[in-house]
Amino acid sequence: MDIIIESSIENPERIERRREQIIEAAVRCFAADGYHRATIKDIADAAGFSSGLIYSYVKDKEDVLFLVFTSIFRTYQRAIPPRLEGVTDPLLRFCIAVRAYCEAVDGNLGATVVGYRESASLRPELRKAIQKMELETNKLVSDPIEECIKAGYFRPVNVDLLTFRLVFFAHGWALKHWHFAKVISLDGYIEEGLNSFLNDLLTASGRKHWQSLVDSGAAVAATRPARPARSARKRSAAKGATKRKRSV
Repeated sequence: MDIIIESSIENPERIERRREQIIEAAVRCFAADGYHRATIKDIADAAGFSSGLIYSYVKDKEDVLFLVFTSIFRTYQRAIPPRLEGVTDPLLRFCIAVRAYCEAVDGNLGATVVGYRESASLRPELRKAIQKMELETNKLVSDPIEECIKAGYFRPVNVDLLTFRLVFFAHGWALKHWHFAKVISLDGYIEEGLNSFLNDLLTASGRKHWQSLVDSGAAVAATRPARPARSARKRSAAKGATKRKRSV
């Protein structure tokens, strides 16, 4: 059964807009002070509106944390499928899915870290709903893996285990961003990771096919970044700063 966070507001567009503000503010507060120390008032202040108003959209702080989690997984679910549209080659689909996942994580660094740190703070039914969303999102990675195995490009592996290894790899960019950002670009991180996974997984047939994709330029064209990650973060930071100035 899906979890519905109730609101006293009847306008769906207003609910979505306000909740986006609440989520953005909550991530900043939870990242800075931790979930248990941050208060609804802190979140309301960071969002630029009153504590009373925030209760029109959530009933408590746990609802806010749940919204942060759902926002994370919806970001992944929106980011990956469009990148795979029209791509039929299993190896390209695998590489594109991994890259798109990493880029989505890069666009949600704070939320990803908060998600790892605070998941145990949710009550059981909310935690179960999040676990369901996680497994649904993981299919965006596991399906291309299965396609590669079926095509004979990957050796037989435990698909579930490999999927979680890839998810941990993507999340690692956020969890250790304080270090990786100083020594490697996002593109470099993705490329080195993909090379490592491919070297471990490719069969003789897979290596031959991958080389043909590289030689034809298809591999580079299909797996190039969707956008410059660092520039996007700067734009996002600038946008957030503008919002905070306007709310003063």
